[in-house]
Amino acid sequence: MAKKYDIAIIGAGAAGLTAAFTAAGFSKKTVLIDKNLPGGECTWSGCIPSKSLINIAKEVHHAKKYSPELKIDTSEVLKDIQKVIQKVYAGESPEVLKKSGIDFLNAYATFTGPNTLDVEGETIEAKKIILSTGSTPMVPPIDGLSEVDYLTNETIFKLESFPKTMTILGAGPIGVEMSQALNRLGVNVTLVEKSERILSNDDEELALMVQQRLIKEGVTIHVGAVAVKAAQQGSQIELTVEKDGKQMAISNEGLLVALGRQANVSGYNLETAGVEYDKKRIHVDEHMETTAKGIYAIGDVVGPYQLSHMANAQGITATQNAILPINRKMNYDHVTWCTYTDPELGHSGLSEAQAREQYGDSIRVYEHDYADIDRANTKQGSIGKVKIVLDKKGYILGASILGDRAGEIISQIQTLKTLGINMGKLSSVIHPYPTYSEVLVKIGKKVYVDNLLNQPVVKTFNKAKDGELPVGKIGLYGAAAVAGIGIANMAIQNNAKPKLGVKNGRLKEMPSTPNAVSSQTTDRDKFVPAWPYNGSKEQAKTNVIGMLKGYEGVRIAQVNDNYIHAIATSKRMKFKDDIEFYFNDAAQLIEFRSASRVGYSDAGVNRKRYDEMKKRYSSISTHTRNS
Repeated sequence: MAKKYDIAIIGAGAAGLTAAFTAAGFSKKTVLIDKNLPGGECTWSGCIPSKSLINIAKEVHHAKKYSPELKIDTSEVLKDIQKVIQKVYAGESPEVLKKSGIDFLNAYATFTGPNTLDVEGETIEAKKIILSTGSTPMVPPIDGLSEVDYLTNETIFKLESFPKTMTILGAGPIGVEMSQALNRLGVNVTLVEKSERILSNDDEELALMVQQRLIKEGVTIHVGAVAVKAAQQGSQIELTVEKDGKQMAISNEGLLVALGRQANVSGYNLETAGVEYDKKRIHVDEHMETTAKGIYAIGDVVGPYQLSHMANAQGITATQNAILPINRKMNYDHVTWCTYTDPELGHSGLSEAQAREQYGDSIRVYEHDYADIDRANTKQGSIGKVKIVLDKKGYILGASILGDRAGEIISQIQTLKTLGINMGKLSSVIHPYPTYSEVLVKIGKKVYVDNLLNQPVVKTFNKAKDGELPVGKIGLYGAAAVAGIGIANMAIQNNAKPKLGVKNGRLKEMPSTPNAVSSQTTDRDKFVPAWPYNGSKEQAKTNVIGMLKGYEGVRIAQVNDNYIHAIATSKRMKFKDDIEFYFNDAAQLIEFRSASRVGYSDAGVNRKRYDEMKKRYSSISTHTRNS
């Protein structure tokens, strides 16, 4: 006699567990079936043990900085990893499932009809069935590979101790994470990748920064190298690879195959139920339903992203569609992931190249180095970079982040992106100091200003030559723009002459905004060195005036005995920067100040102009002395 359920789920990995708890949450009679214990690849051989290994390896790496001769017993490391696995498993065990109203059958299930299953002799009948059969490590048909004791992520954590030397085949997230972690524990690691770089799905510049970090730490990396043969040579496994038309042999005690995963589609009699599939996946529609009505598929067996958090999202979508009368589409517009190297590498949405292909050159790309984050500078050797790609209005299309806490920072990006919040909104959000996430506020402020500059009313104000418009007319435009009053004030401020000059031997103090530089400030971020006279004061003034007259977009507004004031006007937007030179006779130096009249960030324009002017002044001074 068949045992009847509302929902039957085959596979108790991340997707299957999510589907089971979702169905039970709707008070549906639910059964979860798996030949293995609940948890799947993530708990037993993927996310959990690998992140535990990474954490331990990071602790060891820091300890070795102060105790270089530290030796690690990797058998103890593996014991600690198993403790972590058991701790996580305790939250998804059959007992926990039972308390949640979910029956768990530790057995193998095959279809006997569209809504019936044979579970090792017992018949299960379900109104809806969800396939979550997962995936297994992909092992390529390399000559001799099947004859050697190679490892995969499913077997490496079952070892009593790690080998002293290891070849890792494949430089995707698994291979790269394992390379760094094992190397930090004292394993001599060689990483082999057929592509021309590691982490081929991530931003190229950031992936290359990770590659250089691994090499610096001692990992040997061969990219553009194809494995052609494997052979057991005593206690060593010899892997022959071909690179640039030449073959070379790599011999190590262990060989870890980390070349991705393949869907588990065989052995379930899917044909009997009318479920179509190929060797890569089970075919589903946008609602996660297969070609057989009432049967759904989720997780690694479906793809296109074999990630636990994507499997969870599919699990919720499929289960709700199986239960509720209104179907929801599975949305892949907001895909994100993180590779847990040190530093971490996070990604969300489109890459810059993908964004340009879809949206053209109207996209806006913002970058910020970790070197400009105070929290990052508290850690020696910290590296990192943030890249955010926006549409022309300031909404997030994608992002890549390399650095400490990248996984947490990319989650903030993901939140803004998913909820459709403009990046400029972050400009007014207060973050604790010092934190890594401050980088988002810094970028948010730049975006906010650029959003203002892109407003039609601002462009109207800048149509007139040199940005000169009567104040009354500017105010009229501002009123007509309704929400553009603040922008009108910005245009007025841009055309109003500021109070400048020298007082008590000093140029005007720096504004609170970062769009200025000075040789007399104590603010490190705004400081630039003064220039030497390179002769008499009169000659120095003549050289400065000559430099200014030949500088495009700059006009001299005032020349006094010891002071010069010039105005630089931007070519496109007609915004003005005030440039001042104070001839300090006592120090025989030319003090310099350059500040923007409006806005917040100048994208480094004032500093770049200073560098170029200094270069030209030095060239003129040298020519004058030599003539």
